[in-house]
Amino acid sequence: MNEHSHPGALPKYIQVSEMLIRRIAAGQLADGARLPPERTFARGLGISVGTLRKSLAELAEKNLLERIQGSGNYVRHRPDVASLYTFFRLEKVGGGGMPTAEALTVDRLAKPATAPDFGASAEGHRIRRLRRLDGDVVALEEVWLDGDQTPKLAVSDLSESLYHFYRTQLGLVI
Repeated sequence: MNEHSHPGALPKYIQVSEMLIRRIAAGQLADGARLPPERTFARGLGISVGTLRKSLAELAEKNLLERIQGSGNYVRHRPDVASLYTFFRLEKVGGGGMPTAEALTVDRLAKPATAPDFGASAEGHRIRRLRRLDGDVVALEEVWLDGDQTPKLAVSDLSESLYHFYRTQLGLVI
């Protein structure tokens, strides 16, 4: 598995589970399909069996996978699987691919006059991130967070998933 380790990178098991969710949403893993045996699958992804099992447990918790002891792991396609990525999706034309994000800069600045009205503060945190798909740079992303959400913010504070950061550090659910 091609990954870029940097501060704030999502744990490997979450990266793998997100990649599998994308493959299910794209139809690359069909409903009822049996996944390869865990050792073979883990070896093919370049991860440990323990990491794979944590990923599969995440999918089972989301009802995207049925784990049958002694038989294997089977895909359970849900009609709403694509909604897991409704806000911002980067994927290959045929679907799938492993997206990653690397925070480059965080600056507290006056909000741009051209920005829509958001939050009460006159200042905001401008977050710039480099987005990759399967290791290839595909986008430079800029996100603004209202300055009242947190007085200080640094690149090292961010995780690879801004949604995770918003929820765990700021108590915001998006």
